[in-house]
Amino acid sequence: MLNHLGATAETVEQVSASVRAAGRCVVAVEADVASRAEVAAMVERAVGEFGRIDVVVNNAGISPEYPLQDTTDEIWDRVHAVNLKGQFLVCQAVVPFMRSAGYGRIINIASEQGLIGAVDMSAYCASKAGIFGLTKALARELAPTGILVNCIAPGPVDTAMLADRDRTPELASKIPLGRIGRPDEIAFAVLFLASPQSSWTTGQILSPNGGVVMQ
Repeated sequence: MLNHLGATAETVEQVSASVRAAGRCVVAVEADVASRAEVAAMVERAVGEFGRIDVVVNNAGISPEYPLQDTTDEIWDRVHAVNLKGQFLVCQAVVPFMRSAGYGRIINIASEQGLIGAVDMSAYCASKAGIFGLTKALARELAPTGILVNCIAPGPVDTAMLADRDRTPELASKIPLGRIGRPDEIAFAVLFLASPQSSWTTGQILSPNGGVVMQ
């Protein structure tokens, strides 16, 4: 189930093809995670195809850059609708299925910028910080049901979103390990939280960031 807002049909098909090549089943669904109706339809499609939902990775996000005085109500509302409300809606939609199975893994993707802030990104940083609170609240609420809820707050990662800003050398110079992260390094963190090895881990914020933020 893919719920990454902004992914093109081509990139979604590439991911789907790689999953099929690995001998697994995949269903790609286009949805705006800020829409309750579209999220419900997405989850119903997934359950209809696979019969259950064991793991959800909330990875949809947008990150427009505007100084405080240029951040309009529309910009603020849209960023929070996608980045924060979207995760809330997906969690709300999948939890009944996980609760009935007595098992579930919810992995919310935030950002290290929710921990330290960033210039011209007040809406984005506030939305990502909100994910920390959502994660901890749901982790406590759902712990008795066998559902684990955790968060990953990555540092700068080599993705198309980062490349558009053309800041790679500047960012790398500020990272103790001297480089930005690779997508697979975030995927390994997701894999751990989705695996049986994380069975005593809930309500946590895992931040693979090359040492930019040390907690």
